[in-house]
Amino acid sequence: MSTSPSRPPLRFEPARPAPGRRKVLAFLLGTLIWLAAGVLAVVLLGQSFILRHLLLAVLVSWCVFGIALAFGSASRRREEGKAP
Repeated sequence: MSTSPSRPPLRFEPARPAPGRRKVLAFLLGTLIWLAAGVLAVVLLGQSFILRHLLLAVLVSWCVFGIALAFGSASRRREEGKAP
């Protein structure tokens, strides 16, 4: 068995980072698309008890995720502001 030479680690670096507004717009648009798909599923499959509860669970999880994301972003900005 031959030993291959070690390769340098590959890293992805975008040509230019996406602006903050574009990130927020993409996040909100993705959320709206998933929400529309959930509502469409409830409408097409009938308003069954389980589908309404699943849709509610998804909405609650998005809210919790959004709050956690906001706190995480604020914390990161605060930490980056402390750096010399």
